[in-house]
Amino acid sequence: MLKSPRLRVGGLLVLAVVVLSGCKVSATSGDRYYDEPSYSRGYFLDARDTGRYFPNESWSLNHEAEVCNGETLYFETADGRVRVYGSSAYSENTFRAAATELNTRIDGVLNRFKMTWRDFVDERSAEAPYPERIVGCLSSRVTNANLASGTLAAVAIAPYHRNWPYEAGQIFTHELAHYVQENLSRYSAAVPLLPYWFAEGQAALVAGDPVAPAYQHYDYSPLRDATRSEAGNVSYRFEHYALAYRYLEQANGALTMTLLLDLVQYMDWTGDYRGVISTGESRAFVEAFDAMELVDHRGRYLSFGRFFADYHALVSDWR
Repeated sequence: MLKSPRLRVGGLLVLAVVVLSGCKVSATSGDRYYDEPSYSRGYFLDARDTGRYFPNESWSLNHEAEVCNGETLYFETADGRVRVYGSSAYSENTFRAAATELNTRIDGVLNRFKMTWRDFVDERSAEAPYPERIVGCLSSRVTNANLASGTLAAVAIAPYHRNWPYEAGQIFTHELAHYVQENLSRYSAAVPLLPYWFAEGQAALVAGDPVAPAYQHYDYSPLRDATRSEAGNVSYRFEHYALAYRYLEQANGALTMTLLLDLVQYMDWTGDYRGVISTGESRAFVEAFDAMELVDHRGRYLSFGRFFADYHALVSDWR
């Protein structure tokens, strides 16, 4: 029997969250390498011995992560929170570097969602293949420029850690935010349920990415980008996604936005809110948005329809 998601985040607030620092890095001759003592401790194992194979459910993976299907070698951190799969062609240090990034940054990401690790394990989708672990995949389909890509089952990571960009930590934080979003907002839907602008805007704020100034809101209409395919070509659109999300979070609080994700997952679990509405957003997201009784910057009820129609007027008045 299916088990319903538990809407208990509000009752699980922790008094303190430990934010672990990222691993130390040094630069030499344009190359970056990890100071080995700063790696997370762990073990190299083989799924053929342990039976813990990389998750192969296609609905919970993306194109980048699917490359690890069939890979049996993995590195697991000593605390058991992170497991990174990949080809034996990659160096041991690449496995360890990837696992270290995931393990040392997840607490800071969850803190931004007003959660602890235990909250996340309890609240994430019951369909997650390994609910008490973060799964990583060293993937040749991820470029060094993109570095990582998070979905419900795994975070795909570019191999060859010596070539990772200087801002690797910020990129990992952004993609871990997507990983958390997917695990909190999806139950068994075949596709992500969050609008593209919302997912990218929230991840941008979590990672500390640039946010467009409110006075520039007319430069772009972020809410029209319900999906990646509908997004414009201008690079600064991501700053406007962050602006739109920040408007909601400042008016309602970060915990409320996390509870919104949990409610989207519940809508998905019920199976009553399939498909999308006329503007492209999933019905599960819109129903959850309205049910949360969010407010605008003046404390007035804000339905999704009103936010979509009056976005520029709201931000103009807010600034």
